[in-house]
Amino acid sequence: MILINANSIIESTEFSGIKNSLWKLYSFSEEELSQFAERLAFKKLKKKEYLLRPNQISNALTFINSGSLRFFTDTERGELTITFFTENQWAADIESFLRQQPSGNYIEAMENANIASITLNDIHELMDLYPCFRMLNALLANWVIPTTHLATISTKNPDERYKELLLKHPDWVNRFPQMQIASYLGMTPETLSRVRARVA
Repeated sequence: MILINANSIIESTEFSGIKNSLWKLYSFSEEELSQFAERLAFKKLKKKEYLLRPNQISNALTFINSGSLRFFTDTERGELTITFFTENQWAADIESFLRQQPSGNYIEAMENANIASITLNDIHELMDLYPCFRMLNALLANWVIPTTHLATISTKNPDERYKELLLKHPDWVNRFPQMQIASYLGMTPETLSRVRARVA
């Protein structure tokens, strides 16, 4: 990982997305942002490189400056894509992250990606120094992805699932391979092709 001095990063393009994401939670001061930047580790992921594998602990929150990641798991029927993470989003296996227990999932780079990560220990340290960093809990509160997504698969028919995807994430359809879109929707690529034809 590439560690960069906080003074050189806080006004850079690599930090601007992170800064905007943090400011949506709270009006952090320059000093607080500098303390956050000081704890970031920057890394480039190559396409198909893993950020997380089963039996590893998801011990950091990762911000995606560019590129995309896929969060997926193995099932009896094959891979199930839980979600995709794209630019200006935070990524982690939230259950593994909060419990600090080994994950049963994968996070893989779908494209070459530039990311920045901050560990749970560093987040706790920031919260001790500046209580306002407890606002970071709001990032985690939005991550109920697995439960809601799996519920959608079991309660909605294929056409409804695809229409919901078009409504919420229209960019995914042309950005990611059809096989992985199908696995996200809980259907085979053949079924997805028929659904796309009907919906079109």
